[in-house]
Amino acid sequence: MKSKAKASLAAILVLVILANVGIFYKMSYNKKHNTHDTIVVRIANSVATSNPINQASDIFKEELERISNGRFEVRVYPNSSLGGDRQEVESTVLGYIQGCLPPSGTLSSFDQRLMVIDLPFVFKSGKAAIAALNGELGEELDPILVNMGLHPVGWTESGFRYITTNNKPITSPSDLKGVSIRTMENPIHVASFRAWGASPTPMAFSELFTALQQGAVDAQENPIMVTMSNRLFEVQNTLSLTGHFFSAGCFLFNQDFYDSLEGQDKVWFDEASEHFVENLTKLVRDQTDGYIQKAAESGMTVVDVTPEQKDVFIAAASSVYDLFINQYGGSQELIDKAMMYNDMFD
Repeated sequence: MKSKAKASLAAILVLVILANVGIFYKMSYNKKHNTHDTIVVRIANSVATSNPINQASDIFKEELERISNGRFEVRVYPNSSLGGDRQEVESTVLGYIQGCLPPSGTLSSFDQRLMVIDLPFVFKSGKAAIAALNGELGEELDPILVNMGLHPVGWTESGFRYITTNNKPITSPSDLKGVSIRTMENPIHVASFRAWGASPTPMAFSELFTALQQGAVDAQENPIMVTMSNRLFEVQNTLSLTGHFFSAGCFLFNQDFYDSLEGQDKVWFDEASEHFVENLTKLVRDQTDGYIQKAAESGMTVVDVTPEQKDVFIAAASSVYDLFINQYGGSQELIDKAMMYNDMFD
């Protein structure tokens, strides 16, 4: 960020946070923690309390407080209570909170090379995606986050994104022609849906339920756990298992905060953080089938999309890969490192 923009953003965030919460201030990590201090760790997310992301956050809180015998006090702020995903990342960078759990689609708005994660059908399975992100692909992407002032604990799985509509199964790009669909404010997502013939409408997630209810948009796409935990089945009745994008998340902390930890404090923190990444990925994988079953029980028509049908989507979106390389600073090397694990987990 430019210094003037960063200063302006800092001022706005101070006012917003103090007005709504009244307990936050920018932390100074220039000195180490005294042995008698309680180390307060504030982490924010944008999901409902029933979402696995928040469930894993609560497990992190319980474990870190337990193993440290109360040395750490973790405060979890779910449901966008401190702002949306982008605001949470900015607050973490600036030191107003210590950590957050943004989706990859939000992180790519800070550095376009991260858009490699958002490319359509770049990952064949969640296992391949997590292996890549915590492997060679992550070795390329993690330094980008560090340069922003963030410490990436690890990449996590939020699942593949599926399309919901009303009375309109989506099994080919032709089914999307003229469909107004809410997307994230992500150029790769927008370009992909345009390539498939849809009319993508970037919109804040907080506005989505009302927009669907009032018919401002026809459709939306999200991981199944987001669709169900936010009760979008109340305003959409058809779920198509397209799996067009993989939704990853990253457990991030303010780098200065992390560097201020030393000795046993850092050991405890690293242990609980590692378990968070493991717990969240397991929760998502364990609950995905249950969420799909819940969608059917809630009255949604669940539509399978075959590998052959997905191949048609892939072919139609080939131009998006060129866009990533030619316009958004990507490279074939990054794409290859994303895709290299696919054949290992067929």
